[in-house]
Amino acid sequence: MADASEMPGVTVGGYPLVRTFAHGALGELHLATDPDSGAPVAVKTVRLHHGELTRDRFLRESQAAGRLRHPGIVRTRGAGIEGHGDSAVGWIAMEWVPGSDLARYAAASRLLPEPLVIELMAQAADALAHAHTQGVVHRDIKPANLLFSPGRAVLKIADFGCAHLSDAERSRSGVLAGTPVYMAPEQLAGAPVDGRCDLYALGVVLFELLTGRLPFEAASMGDLLLAITTQPAPSLTALRPDLPTELSTLVARLLAKRPDDRPSDGAALARELRHVGTALRAALVSPGASGPTSAGTMAVPPTATPS
Repeated sequence: MADASEMPGVTVGGYPLVRTFAHGALGELHLATDPDSGAPVAVKTVRLHHGELTRDRFLRESQAAGRLRHPGIVRTRGAGIEGHGDSAVGWIAMEWVPGSDLARYAAASRLLPEPLVIELMAQAADALAHAHTQGVVHRDIKPANLLFSPGRAVLKIADFGCAHLSDAERSRSGVLAGTPVYMAPEQLAGAPVDGRCDLYALGVVLFELLTGRLPFEAASMGDLLLAITTQPAPSLTALRPDLPTELSTLVARLLAKRPDDRPSDGAALARELRHVGTALRAALVSPGASGPTSAGTMAVPPTATPS
């Protein structure tokens, strides 16, 4: 679909499009307006050009995502399909989340305070726990899908259901879809996955937000996939000796090669993260504590509750 800013008057699913602000392999993400209230709405469009099976799968996955009701998950307002044949476009309307995604805070020069990072990951783990109990696995957890509102220290997970469409595209083309650097080894191998692949990806994000680098980096895709599937992740302690050993141990468990060696429950993971975060905050305010290098770059509230 062309950029909405070049097509005044274009609507999708009854939502007038304002502009396109992101492009992906399967479609685009648009800023739109609610036709009744005029409030901002996010509309994702997905190109459907593989027949009725893809249409059915799109509706099934978007409807499953729409049933998720959690303050840490971007709410789906509606979904549908417009057009037929090769011109068919699936659309998902979602709540508009102010702020930005976490990708901008993954660079070493822009790291968030460590207690805040830990709390945001705990919020994500709580949201994933809710989705997993509903039988929904995200499969594409990455900083770009974690939306952050700095004023309230609130995080919301976006794009539930869309990664399943990428999986379908991969099965037809044989080309790896998604974001390999955040994928668990079993996901890269095409094996059946469950919620533990989401927790692995959350571990990668946590590592990246604390160090400003990914746990696995390589010059080629082949070398990258080999590293993810065979090499142990680098120690967080080796890169950030100022952080608690307990946090390093937890990250190592999240990045374990075997799913059985990882935390299996997002709610339990959230509790572990908040326990570490409480200890870290206490250390930062203790007299004489040197504290992590980036602490104090942003106000860090006590354990936040999404609203």
